[in-house]
Formats: sequence, C-alpha cells, structure tokens
Amino acid sequence: MCFEVSALFSSDASNSSPNAEANSTSSATLESSTGIVKPSINPAELGVLNECLQELLDGVQDDFYALVDWAFKLDPLSCISMHGITDRYLSGQKAEVTGYVHVLLDDLETRITILFSRFVDDACYQIEKYEHNVRQIGVVPHIPRFSQLAARMEQYINGSRDLVDQAYTKIVSIMFVILEKIAQVEPKYVDIVLLENYAAFQHSLYDLANVVPTLAKYYHQASEAYEQACSRHINLHFEKLFQFARKIEELMYSMSPEEIPFQVGMSKVEFRKMLKSSLSGLDKTINAMYRKLQKNITAEELLPSLWEKCKKEFLDKYATFLKLISKVYPDEKVTSATEMRDILASL
Repeated sequence: MCFEVSALFSSDASNSSPNAEANSTSSATLESSTGIVKPSINPAELGVLNECLQELLDGVQDDFYALVDWAFKLDPLSCISMHGITDRYLSGQKAEVTGYVHVLLDDLETRITILFSRFVDDACYQIEKYEHNVRQIGVVPHIPRFSQLAARMEQYINGSRDLVDQAYTKIVSIMFVILEKIAQVEPKYVDIVLLENYAAFQHSLYDLANVVPTLAKYYHQASEAYEQACSRHINLHFEKLFQFARKIEELMYSMSPEEIPFQVGMSKVEFRKMLKSSLSGLDKTINAMYRKLQKNITAEELLPSLWEKCKKEFLDKYATFLKLISKVYPDEKVTSATEMRDILASL
C-alpha cells in the first residue's frame, strides 16, 4: 500500500513546445541575473485548493478504512507495514501544503494503530489466561510462540519501528510477570521452572536480540533472572556452605578477618563442622542436584547447557568462598578450586 501526492503544479508534456527547454533555461538565467524570484503559492489559494480536495475526496475515507479493516482481518501484522508507509508520508510532507490529504492519512494512521493495539492486547490476554489453565509446568507455550511472532513482525517493518517496539515491550513484560506467577504453582521447583523458561527465552531469541535493541534489553533481563534462579538453585543444595560465606562477608564490614573466628558460631570448630556436613558425600549432593534438574526439565535439549551453567555457578561461588576462608582461617585445609573442578568433571 502506498500513498503518493503529485506536485501541485506540473507541466503538460503533450503541450510543450520545442523551445520549452530553451525558454526554461533563459527564464532561469534571467531570474539569476535580475534577482527575480518566483512568488510562493498564495496561502489563500492553498486554502481554496484544500477545500476543493475535501469536497472531491469526501467519503473516500470510508473506502480507506474498509481497506485497512480488510487487511487487518487477513493478517493483523499487515498493520505494521501500513503504519510505516503512512507515517513516512506524513513525516515527509508539510500539513499546510497537503492539507486535507494529510488529515485523511493522519486519521488512517490512528485507525491502523488502534487495530494493531487490539491485536497486541489480545495476545497479552491469551498469555494472562494461560496462568489460570496451567496443566504441566515446563516451557510455557507463549515463549516459543513469541519468538516466531517477533521474527514475522520484523519482516513487516517498513520505516519506523515504534509500533513494533511498543508491542514487544507490552508482550514481553506481561510474559515475564506471568512466568514468575506460574513458577509459584510448585514452590519446590520455582527456580527450576524459571531456569528452564528464561533459558528457553534466550535460546529462541538469540539471533533477533543481536539486531533488535528492544529485544536485546529483554534478553539481558532474562539473562539476569536466569543467573539469579541458578544461584538460588545452587544455594538450596549447599545452603550451610554459602550461608557461612555470607556471614563472613557481613562481619568483615565491621571487623578484621582475624577477629571473626572469635565471634559466636564462627570458631574454627564451627567452621570444620560446617565444612564436613556440607562437603562430605559431595558426589551424592551433586548427583541429587542433577537428578532434580533432569526430572523436572521438560525441554531435554536445554538440560546439558543448564547443567553446565549450574556447575559453573557452583565453582564460581566456591572460589569466592575459598578466598574468604583463606583470610579468616588461613591454616585450615580445604578442598581447592582445582580439586573441586576435577570432582565435578568426574561425576
């Protein structure tokens, strides 16, 4: 769909004389040498012209609206290209010159926007409705559907992408809100549900997020939520170990490392007791963590990457733990980061 408006004044090629080009050149030379400038179009004449256009085109807006409605019914995403073309014309033309045509297309653009907003609102409603009809927790269906929708929407962009970016913002925001609510259905598996779904979101939108800034923003938001869920999942299996580390960090704000072993619950004896209960039977703890993931992840293709992420997260947290311990309990023998990495690799 394209809108073009011819120039207000144009020469008639059929009536041009053989000397037209020469006359035009002579006229231009005369103007430049004498300082004569062509008078601009009289505003009063423009007003009359636009009134005539309004009378001439009165009623055609209904045909335009019908065309837009028809296109919307065939494919709601066609609104994206129609909006882009209309917006490009309106941005490139002066309202006082195009007059009634500008008003007509401005109204048409508003109608296109309303129709597309209706489509986006319906998509959001379908996502919200899913919250009340959860049968099985896994990758929620609107995540892969959204990636397909986004890929199609990008193909329809013709000019400004504001309409599309606004749609992304609205849809993804409600997706993340509903995902957090759905995850609470099974409190024991909250972090696994979030891990799987945020991983699926990143996996499905990786290519688009590299070229679409709005999607890149939500990709990074999903990445942060993914990291947090992974960290909580690790903490759940090594709660005492990392709680002890957090307590050391808190105490170091108010005292030197040498003073910490003399605080309640932080003696060397308490440290050894905590270490033994946390790391004895390490292979069983790690295997239990893996089995829990394996049992509750429905997207099997994501399991290897999720497990690697969990192991990396654990090793990073363990390395931080060792740095703290080396300052507070420098003489205590603790499994090194390298040894821990080898243990995980063997499991």
